[in-house]
Amino acid sequence: MAGMTRSIPTVNTRSILLVCSLILLLGGLPMNGISQDDDRQYLSAMLTTTSRKSATFYRSYEGRKGDLHVGRTYTLDGKLKAEGTYTDETMLIEQGDFVFYHPNGQMESRGAYVLGNKSGVWERFDTSGRPMAEKVYDPEALLSIVHTRADVMPGYRNGNEKDLNNYLRSRVAPTSERKIKGTVTATFIVEKDGRLTGVSVVEGMSDQIDQQVVDAIMSTSPWTPGVEAGLPVRVRMHLPVRL
Repeated sequence: MAGMTRSIPTVNTRSILLVCSLILLLGGLPMNGISQDDDRQYLSAMLTTTSRKSATFYRSYEGRKGDLHVGRTYTLDGKLKAEGTYTDETMLIEQGDFVFYHPNGQMESRGAYVLGNKSGVWERFDTSGRPMAEKVYDPEALLSIVHTRADVMPGYRNGNEKDLNNYLRSRVAPTSERKIKGTVTATFIVEKDGRLTGVSVVEGMSDQIDQQVVDAIMSTSPWTPGVEAGLPVRVRMHLPVRL
């Protein structure tokens, strides 16, 4: 209607600034509400990976040192527990110099790791910093251990268990006119490079058949090696061959 003016709502500048601030704040947070602290690697009291709820320590990635990766381990309240270098960014395999600390900040021990195992002379200190008896570690003894189970078991490179059995059966010929029927159980070690060693029969049928099974198994080398804690390991296998 003529002569009437339309009122314009007043803009509250303070309210706009508050809304903008909230948008920026919320935009900087993950949608699931998890903070950046969850990039930490949470550890049990034995320094093995665990959930945040069950953690005693956490490990933080601190960059590179040459070809190695630096990690520091802290108590949940932020006290330094250990620092050293790892083979890669996952910080699961220790490699190189390490230092561990007592809860009061004094050095507890220092030495070197080789592929996740303590190696050589490790110096030790009490909570007052006084030297204690050194410990000497030989990683070779640990590296040569034969496992019966591994995080990732060895595998026949050309297929699954059925394919393997079919191949082995095709390599065993009857020693007479009678058909072969039965099971020969063999044992062997899959080395860290996938080679098969120590192939032998623990439950067989006859000397001739057993030797054919051994030869057939040897012909499948190399296999995909077993893996434990990210490293290839020696694994003993027991394999029933159904003929």
